Amino acid sequence: AVVSRRVRKQWYQRRVRGVLNYYTNYYYKSNLRMSWWKLVFLFSLCAGPLVTRAQEEDEIMDSDEEEELREAEPLDDGAPLEDTEIDPTLDEEDFVIKASPDAKVFYAFPKHADETMFPGGKVVKALIGFQNNGDSAFIVDNVEGGFRYPMDYNYVIQNFTSFRYGREVPPGVTQTFLYMFVPSEQLAGGSRTFSLVMSLNYRGEDGTLFTDSPFNETISVFEVDEGFDTEIFFMYVLLAALFALALFGAQYFLSSAFGVRKSGRKTFETGTDGGIDYDYIPKEHLKKQKVTKRE
Repeated sequence: AVVSRRVRKQWYQRRVRGVLNYYTNYYYKSNLRMSWWKLVFLFSLCAGPLVTRAQEEDEIMDSDEEEELREAEPLDDGAPLEDTEIDPTLDEEDFVIKASPDAKVFYAFPKHADETMFPGGKVVKALIGFQNNGDSAFIVDNVEGGFRYPMDYNYVIQNFTSFRYGREVPPGVTQTFLYMFVPSEQLAGGSRTFSLVMSLNYRGEDGTLFTDSPFNETISVFEVDEGFDTEIFFMYVLLAALFALALFGAQYFLSSAFGVRKSGRKTFETGTDGGIDYDYIPKEHLKKQKVTKRE
């Protein structure tokens, strides 16, 4: 009776250890799977705001530049023109406003290495320099620009905002003026070309009007490739998460189904083949057991 009790106790202990080891290993493996998906989910949550923030900063910079364009003073203030008498002895060339021989203008596009291609829908910045080589001062009134048809300069495709400065340039001084314009997105794409004309209007101390074109070249407008779309990125992340969730659910369902089948099988204890080991049993108990058997 004592031996059978000990054997049953050992059998129960082995069963309990087996059950504990099974559930411990299952819980550890499931935690590893869940932790991996948690890391993927946390990475997507952390990367999303960073990308969105970078895109918002670009939009804020573009909006600030567009506000500068809107705040620029227009050339035409709506005031009526004064009536002037025309001298009949003057030729048509005398009415054409030309550049002054004592002034020199030049240009630069700081952010555009290729001066024949500009992005559609984006602000283009140009630096226009004015050098006074004469003995009297000049007053720079404004800079205006636009797209014209290459075959006919009288045909205007797009007019840009005119920037008014009203700045005096003394003799022997060079000053730089910032001019910005936004090519239309509708003109982007294809093989169409346009003539970009930027004109600087200035006058002398005696009121004589002058004009000069620092840039008058044929250019093209191209579409801007953003390269990265946050909406598409999050759509792919959501699809990947749904696919991973489906795989995890299928794996969990299959593992639980096979686990129930395995646990449903009954195991029978057959005992030891070589008999019982009596070394750990006290001798008094063995003697009592032999006496009971003889009786």
